Amino acid sequence: MKIAIIVGWALLIVETLLVASMIVQPNVGDDAAGRGMARGFAFVLGPLLLVATALFVWGQRGGPRVAFWAGFAVMAIPLVAIVGSRLATTIGSLDLAAGKARSGTFPDRRLTRLARAIEKNDTATVRVMLAEAPVDFTARSRRGRTILGRAVEHANAHGSPPEAVETVRMLFAAGATPVPNVIEPEFYRGDLDAHLLVAYLFGGNSPNTLPLLDMVLAAGADPNTRNYEGQPLYFSTSSTRPKLEVLAKHGAVFTAPDTRTDRIGWTAAMFAAQISEWDLVLFFLDHGVRGDHVAPDGTSLRTIVATKKREGANADSLAAVMRRM
Repeated sequence: MKIAIIVGWALLIVETLLVASMIVQPNVGDDAAGRGMARGFAFVLGPLLLVATALFVWGQRGGPRVAFWAGFAVMAIPLVAIVGSRLATTIGSLDLAAGKARSGTFPDRRLTRLARAIEKNDTATVRVMLAEAPVDFTARSRRGRTILGRAVEHANAHGSPPEAVETVRMLFAAGATPVPNVIEPEFYRGDLDAHLLVAYLFGGNSPNTLPLLDMVLAAGADPNTRNYEGQPLYFSTSSTRPKLEVLAKHGAVFTAPDTRTDRIGWTAAMFAAQISEWDLVLFFLDHGVRGDHVAPDGTSLRTIVATKKREGANADSLAAVMRRM
């Protein structure tokens, strides 16, 4: 009981200082919703702290034991939340590390050593190991990656340096082929596109995404790859002009119609106009997409542009598109 009293008073002092700091600190934030948020929290937490304090003190001074523990429990909530958050972060980090380890752990120990060198961006070791003996590029890690899949996945991660791309280049030079499923689907992964090599890279946005996409297409991957639902990749909000230019460089065709039930028969230019990506509209019109196409639902590029005009879209962008239609 004595320890609980000491801990309770310590919590009370810390939380009182916290609430006080929220009240006196200047308003901060870039918008109306953000300004004064700390003070608003203080006005919510302050009364709760007063109630908890009253119960805690009453329980110590002759009140019912339940009052003491109720007050203590309320004051302990922030501590429990902090500890729980830290624990969840730690568990998540351990799980991520374990998953990463499984991604690069192969039945063949030599492949595991090669994967570790790739993950360390150790191009010298990778070069030596590839020259020592042939590599089984069909072998899978514990999480269904080929050595190429693991290298691509590592290189496409945010924070990976250019050396990571070089290790992928070395694997291609050693005989790796860009089969679509170098990263096999896992039973708990919902994003099946992440396991189609070209779709995976097309959806990426790391600094290495474009050189990797260019590399796998140059190695023979299909520039007309579709997602797991059979939809062309360029009907995606992940589309950017640089990505599309890489696809075009390797012979992609952009005239396939949309297959989504709410946009059956739409062209890529129509979809880009719908999401106000006017630079992409011009790209598609420059690459064989017809500007006068009318979809089965009666929608055309012209009707979409007219709607966007009424909604106040950029006049110069609309004019550039209209000149091309």
